[in-house]
Amino acid sequence: MKKELNNKYEIRLDFKRETQNPSRLFRAFAEMIDGVNNLDHLIAETVNSSVKSKIVLDDIEKGSIIGRFWSALTINEESKIDNSPESEQIEEYIEESRAESLKFISEQKSSVEDLKELANNLEKIAEEKSLADSFNYAEHDILKLAKTINKINESTQELNEKESFELKSKNREVKNIKSGTEKIDIDAVENALTENEIVNETEMIYLIKKPDFLGDSAWSFKHGNKSASIKISHSEWLEEFHSGKIIVVPGDSLKVKVKQTSKYNTNGYLISDKLEIIKVLDVIHNN
Repeated sequence: MKKELNNKYEIRLDFKRETQNPSRLFRAFAEMIDGVNNLDHLIAETVNSSVKSKIVLDDIEKGSIIGRFWSALTINEESKIDNSPESEQIEEYIEESRAESLKFISEQKSSVEDLKELANNLEKIAEEKSLADSFNYAEHDILKLAKTINKINESTQELNEKESFELKSKNREVKNIKSGTEKIDIDAVENALTENEIVNETEMIYLIKKPDFLGDSAWSFKHGNKSASIKISHSEWLEEFHSGKIIVVPGDSLKVKVKQTSKYNTNGYLISDKLEIIKVLDVIHNN
């Protein structure tokens, strides 16, 4: 059995007429649409992990850019153990939680403490809607919440100081979602959640898919059937590579020393697993 949820809302982008470089406004609007859809999906997952989401354009107006949308969510209840909440309760929970999360940006909050307060507020909304006691309910993953909010925040970066987003739904309204709010420090969130950290160093051989010729990005590698994007922090080797003293061509591999840092929360769940190449030992040329 599947439960269909629909939630109407409106996104408005306020700007001055005859603004220059209008394409940036449409890019920002598209990114905001995607960001809100991802947020709705994340919120719905706390009610049931088997959720699919899509966003439907209902109408659009000129003047300011105004889009009216349906947030269409489908929850699979085939494996439920207890009676799930009514659709109306879930829809109200999503609407209020969405508004609370967007208010986080409009109030220019970004600290880990503010994020924890937001998570507590979302928990209170779930309790008010009698969702927190249902079997399938799970507390918000704070790390996922931070990354989702950062994505929405990124949609405002091309706006000037006089431009802003506004979101309206049936019972809630959030104004002044503007540029200038600092993004949440993901490393700080990980550190706040970390109870145990395990660091290992090992030697590996990676097939080069795509080098970084600029010096500030990760390299793309293949290891067996798996792809990996890993930064190289071996500065001396990078200097020789960027100066042309070391040459790599398609089919070459790197023998490297890799540092793997795994972080776990209090329940022993893996929060993050990061790889870093701390030393390049050799270039293995393709014969």
